[in-house]
Amino acid sequence: MKKILLIFSVLLFSVATEVSYAQVAKNSWSFGFGLTYPRFQSTDVRPQQKNYGGFLSLQRNFSEHVGLRLLANYSHMQGRIGGFDPIMNRFYYTNGTKVPSLAEFMTSDVVSGNLDLLYYFIPCAPVSPYAGVGLGAAYLSPSWPSNVVNSVKSLASQQFNFVLGSEWKMSTNWNLKTEFGYHTTNGELDGITNTGRSGIFGSDADSYITFNVGFQYYFKKGEPSKYCDLYNGIEVQAPKENYPTLEQIEALVEKYIPKEVVKEVVVKKPVAVAEKNWILYGVNFEFNKSNLLPEAYPILHHAVNILKDNPDLKVEIQGYADYIGSKEYNLKLSEKRAQTVKDYLVKNGIESSRLTTVGFGKSNPVGDNSTVIGRAENRRIEFKVTK
Repeated sequence: MKKILLIFSVLLFSVATEVSYAQVAKNSWSFGFGLTYPRFQSTDVRPQQKNYGGFLSLQRNFSEHVGLRLLANYSHMQGRIGGFDPIMNRFYYTNGTKVPSLAEFMTSDVVSGNLDLLYYFIPCAPVSPYAGVGLGAAYLSPSWPSNVVNSVKSLASQQFNFVLGSEWKMSTNWNLKTEFGYHTTNGELDGITNTGRSGIFGSDADSYITFNVGFQYYFKKGEPSKYCDLYNGIEVQAPKENYPTLEQIEALVEKYIPKEVVKEVVVKKPVAVAEKNWILYGVNFEFNKSNLLPEAYPILHHAVNILKDNPDLKVEIQGYADYIGSKEYNLKLSEKRAQTVKDYLVKNGIESSRLTTVGFGKSNPVGDNSTVIGRAENRRIEFKVTK
């Protein structure tokens, strides 16, 4: 059984590494299933190799990082019994005679239902590791040879779980799951009443470990995560698009400068600064940074001149971002960019007391976020006249 699990894991790993990973959702529902290799860990028997099992799970992910899982598991484990146990300071008996060596086999079947809280450390990576803790109920059914006395029969038990695992993204809805689990019970997992070993449930504690390999199918997903749009598993990356060209920026400026017809001639008229906000299209920044790009300086230089021509004018510098990235991240980034603009104005002779800053992140878009030009329109600085 162990060899089958190993081959199964290698094959699935090969498939998982050859496909692109799927878009992570803010919230989702998923169903899991697979094979289990269990093994006695802290008991009165010597663990053996002929072990097998399986699992089914239903999982609700509340965010990119946090999920709650209901998992049902069946485990069949084998152990070798007999001989002297130095921990328990006792012999085991066969037909009333001390067994000098570990000669007899026993088995234990465990059926458990567990509720585990999971935390995904890197949810956007192609391989997403996680850890979890939880509680559950288990039905323990140890089976001893008929000639071994003083063994405990089937009983119910509480169970504590600690798990470490990874999800390997394979397609839009399918992930490969690999997981290690450590499980402690308060019953006699091996059929022997303990007297000298302690655990989370008291002095009568047995434990076993599991290795799970299977699939996770996401059958319902919420809104796609913008948090993951910038992530490639190692670091934040720029989206696969070009910045607007100089011609495109000029077209934006041309589009938003108010015009009026005078004597049948179209002339450009500066915005009445005391009446409305200014939208400073073309004030762009390096991706994922608050550093100004070269094309922003002529526009800001013009803003400096307007503020110098209106010395009583006070403005609130408002920073905005496009939809790429999480709400919280873009809010902080837009605040930093607004502060960068303020620093530039102050350096060029505008009194700091006339300027305040605020970031609005990706709220109040003025362009279509599905296009390059629309996102450029949304990555903007606005001046709101406060006096």
